[in-house]
Amino acid sequence: MVQRPQPELPHALDVDGYLATLAGSTDNPVARARTLPGAVYSDPAHHERELDAVFRRDWVAIGLDHDVAEPERFLTGFAGTAPVLVTRDESNQLRAFLNVCRHRGAPVAEGCGAARALRCPYHSWVFRLDGSLARATGVGAPDDFDPDAYGLFEIPVTTFARSVFVNLQPDPPAFDPGPLAAVVAPYQLDTLEFGRRDRYEVAFNWKVLVENYSENYHTPSIHTQLPFAGYEYPTLCDGRLVVAWDRPLTPRDESEQALHDHTPLDPGWADVARRQAPESFNNGAYITCFPNMMISMFAGFAATFRLQPTSANTTIVERDYLWHPEIDAERRERDYAATCEVVQQDLDICVALQRTYDAGLSAHGVLSTEHEASIAHIHHLLARSLATTRR
Repeated sequence: MVQRPQPELPHALDVDGYLATLAGSTDNPVARARTLPGAVYSDPAHHERELDAVFRRDWVAIGLDHDVAEPERFLTGFAGTAPVLVTRDESNQLRAFLNVCRHRGAPVAEGCGAARALRCPYHSWVFRLDGSLARATGVGAPDDFDPDAYGLFEIPVTTFARSVFVNLQPDPPAFDPGPLAAVVAPYQLDTLEFGRRDRYEVAFNWKVLVENYSENYHTPSIHTQLPFAGYEYPTLCDGRLVVAWDRPLTPRDESEQALHDHTPLDPGWADVARRQAPESFNNGAYITCFPNMMISMFAGFAATFRLQPTSANTTIVERDYLWHPEIDAERRERDYAATCEVVQQDLDICVALQRTYDAGLSAHGVLSTEHEASIAHIHHLLARSLATTRR
């Protein structure tokens, strides 16, 4: 057998150099894009740089707004490795804090729930939901101790498409989803009620699922149960968002006609969720919000992803399911089953892909100019984040 020589590609040899070049590109054409080196998905040192550049500096999704929809509710999560607490205080103000007691640093709360105040489980310091210190149990009389100066460390918080986002920076740029956020409006997400939540601990780097979710190139191969033969899957990229949607080639009703005729930037997009599709997981729109939130939206139903990196090659995935109150139990079960089938197929291929990276291998591949401009866009966002922290 004749052994073909392997190309000596610069980005395969110099991860930082390739990412720096990518960050400096202004047009970022997919025709010139290449797959990232395997080390970007497996090297612990690179993972630490991403935690600093992305999860400690950008807006990160940590929870669902359902969990803090009413006063005296709270939720906890992580922005990268940093523990975060989100509350809705008695005045109905949404707030976020580092989940760090001002005494010795223990987490003030875990999970989500209802409370008028939060008591640190370590030494019983008590904090109000506005973050102020209510009682420093047993503290005695330290010199110059002013309880008003020992409230929780507050951080910026906002919501988008039913997810709660926080930023660890004290004065970050405002959260801006950009013009593609118009994709959300027809699905009336605020009318949907929380149904159930799944949690997966998976053996792959967080970016592997972000990339998988953001392209439909794999759909005919991995999701063979879906009616891909009758659909196209257009994709738009702008700012932190990647948006894709099911575009029926032969529309059956006004909703499908809108999906066929319009993009999220057109006025006609307002009609895309007018009618529920007979099939579950069909006639939808799909958002990737860099870095770690994705949401699939259908008429009367939506399902979110939130990703929490736990190491270079492990991630916690949370999936929330929401339905319109009028959707009956039988349809909810069908929606859930269809979605779970798709999710498991995606998780399985992502685990398989991670084995390549963990073995120290890289594909040295190209990206599809027809289907993977979204991947090139995500790589560009990542590279720009990393470049910012090197300055």
